[in-house]
Amino acid sequence: MSYSDQLETKLKTYLSSLNPKAVEALVRNLEKAKAQKDKDPHLNLILAAAVTLLRKPQKGPLELPGGDHRRSQIQRLFFSPLEDFLINETLPNRQEGRINRAVLDRVWTWLSRDLIAVDVRMVLDQAGNAAVSGERVDALVQALRSRAVDAIGTALEKCETSEKERRRIGVELGGERGIAELVDIQKIFAAERWLLPFLQNIPDRVNEHRLKQDTDVLRLVDKCSSRFPDHIPVIAAALIDRADTPSALCTFAGRLAGDTDPKVIANSPFAPFVDVVMSEAERLQILALEHRNNNPDPVAFSQALGEYHALVRGVERDMDLSLSGKWHKRLSETKRSISGEVTRELNNAHGAIRRALQVPKFDKSGKLQVNQAAIDEAVRILRVVTMSRNASETFAVNDVSKRTRQAVEQTLEIVTRSLITDLGKAHGQQLEAQTAAADAAITLSEIYFGADYAAQLRRSRQSAVSKAKGTAGSTAPTAERKLVASALGRR
Repeated sequence: MSYSDQLETKLKTYLSSLNPKAVEALVRNLEKAKAQKDKDPHLNLILAAAVTLLRKPQKGPLELPGGDHRRSQIQRLFFSPLEDFLINETLPNRQEGRINRAVLDRVWTWLSRDLIAVDVRMVLDQAGNAAVSGERVDALVQALRSRAVDAIGTALEKCETSEKERRRIGVELGGERGIAELVDIQKIFAAERWLLPFLQNIPDRVNEHRLKQDTDVLRLVDKCSSRFPDHIPVIAAALIDRADTPSALCTFAGRLAGDTDPKVIANSPFAPFVDVVMSEAERLQILALEHRNNNPDPVAFSQALGEYHALVRGVERDMDLSLSGKWHKRLSETKRSISGEVTRELNNAHGAIRRALQVPKFDKSGKLQVNQAAIDEAVRILRVVTMSRNASETFAVNDVSKRTRQAVEQTLEIVTRSLITDLGKAHGQQLEAQTAAADAAITLSEIYFGADYAAQLRRSRQSAVSKAKGTAGSTAPTAERKLVASALGRR
């Protein structure tokens, strides 16, 4: 399962405040749970964020005790220079510099079995020896990467001259895409001497103002691009990972090219900065679909849609893509895919909300059977309906969005009014069931109408419950009817 960058950033912020040894212990426990097929939907999210911290280049030696645990960290340490370039999604158009995390295991297996088996075995043996210092293990891993650069380079040269060798390596790494990922890995490893210091000079988070107006990052990138022009796509991939507003890289590309005309940018060395923004739109599209189909978190889908909308809106504000056929086509394809999913959500909205607002029943043992899955579905869809009010052009759902909002407003108002009114007449188990349904209705109303409206509903709900329990005064019925009418009247 994939997760949005915003969620991972929040989690990384918390994990980075922990002692490194605590993060290591957490990773061990999570990997053990994963091996035992723990179905916790948040396990992969936490594990990915914790592993990211462990993979980041360390300023000091590998401070881990010798033994199996330190041996298990060698693969992570070996691939640590790639951290800024890793993604979890398989893009429809592979973007140079963006490496699918899943390929790392294949590459490691291939290296340690076929290419530099003796070197890998020696480093693992040293890492497992408690008498070997962390500084020594760090140096050995660095030397292993240098050895891998040469060995991978030789293997890739053979691929260019031997179709049989290319097929053999393709089988190991996942076909032509796997070979392309290997080329990127070798390129980044080979540039480690200057690339890592360059990235250390770039802020961990680069805001929109820095990309559009400031000159500090611009000067660094311009200087590096002139010295290493073949690595411009790699630099662009690193920046998209750090940019608070990824769409701003389009403007950044124009500043580097000295012209805001998309045609000029497309024919300049800095076109990869726009290419990588298009790849981010494709990544967010894939991420959104993954959340809708597989993530039980009801807010994940709308959150990914929000990130996609912000990126598309930023791109279309800063560039006239109609002047660039290639980029316009790539973005349009993601919009068509997203539009189809959003349309399906909107078409399902009315039925989903009605299912969520049904009064639950009790089972034979007397336990109230709240349909939480139906409520979660309604939460997910309502967040999409709400978003479509301000993003109908991005998702191309103007007409269906308007119809859906009208039906949603009517259903929420009428059913919520009815549920709260019926609370005052309920007793015993029926009061418990009616209260659960009213609470679900208020939760959904808060998503659509806002917190102030929901606060009015909660006061009305409390008055109705008090009446049902016989705690209201003799004048309460008339006052409550007025309060409910005021809170639930059409806005």
